Amino acid sequence: SQSTKTLIISDAEDSKPIPNAKIVTENSVFYTNDDGKVLIPDDIKDIEVSAPSYEIKKTDGKSLNISLQPIFKDIDEVLITNIDLKKIFQTLLADYKNIYYTKPSLYTGSIKQKSFIDGSLSHLLVVDVNIWSKFNFFDMNEINNPNSFFQIGLNNVKYYKSKKFDHNSKLESVPNLQPKDFVGTFFMNYHIVGILNSMKDLKIRTKLLYENSGIQKIYFESEENTTLGVKFEGILTFNKNDNAIVNLKTNVEQKKYFSEKTDKNGVKHKDYTTNAELFFDFYKRNNKYYPSLITVKGIGYSIRDEKKISFSVDQEMKLEKYTEGNKRGLKNKIDLSKSFVDNIPDKSVNETKTLLSKEEQSFIDAK
Repeated sequence: SQSTKTLIISDAEDSKPIPNAKIVTENSVFYTNDDGKVLIPDDIKDIEVSAPSYEIKKTDGKSLNISLQPIFKDIDEVLITNIDLKKIFQTLLADYKNIYYTKPSLYTGSIKQKSFIDGSLSHLLVVDVNIWSKFNFFDMNEINNPNSFFQIGLNNVKYYKSKKFDHNSKLESVPNLQPKDFVGTFFMNYHIVGILNSMKDLKIRTKLLYENSGIQKIYFESEENTTLGVKFEGILTFNKNDNAIVNLKTNVEQKKYFSEKTDKNGVKHKDYTTNAELFFDFYKRNNKYYPSLITVKGIGYSIRDEKKISFSVDQEMKLEKYTEGNKRGLKNKIDLSKSFVDNIPDKSVNETKTLLSKEEQSFIDAK
């Protein structure tokens, strides 16, 4: 019932909307949708707005249209530097507990999942959740028991629609991320360990895109690990004063990753995932960094009867509010081995104030 207002965040140079721009208030963190829009409580005043490739802007919250200035234009124009990214990663992992908040935490937020088949939106799920984290980092000692340090409580299903396939379709269901698949991707330390292990004896070249007051924007590109068929490319924001990675965006090229499945007719086929994109974003409070957004995207294709069917799956976790948690976890938690849909008891949907993009709203409204 709280009164809200819509903020629109755009690029100061071309006026294009900025997706996933971060709005930090005194007690909450919000992010814009694909159209650069976000709903925030009407009584919020002082806010800080930022995005990975833009300058930070602080405002009184009165203006509903905010533009951010890009801090660099063309990666190709920037000179290669001698920044040792592996050393940054290794130092960060060694000092993780002093940089990031690592006590039991409870986050209130939302999870959105989208799937596209041949470029068309085919699945949309938006749910309100509680997320419990015992350490705020992946516990390598409990890799076979993720429930011991990571749990999700399902509060409310806001939107759910998935394309139905007829008996002539080559696909039985829409490709999607399952909860058990993204436990690791929730934690940045798990991802960094994966990069270091994959690039153990290979080079990572870097470019310094921007630096001001100890804040660096660093582009990186690795050599290809021909054995694994993987290559990494990305951009990160590094705070040299805190030795902290504030946000990290990585694209992983994958040449050898596929899964074998059997369709409803008993015919075996392979699904190839050619690219994976991950993004981690944090905000600072009380001299520690807290997670606020984790996004995952998988891009690939399936071969059915010699026909190539392209697909992509998106997932975003928005952690709007933080409170201290306990070491025991949640009383009511989903089964991480089942899909979100299978965790919905009666498949009921309770639409609440959520600002969908035009594309998402059109998909929901279509008959």
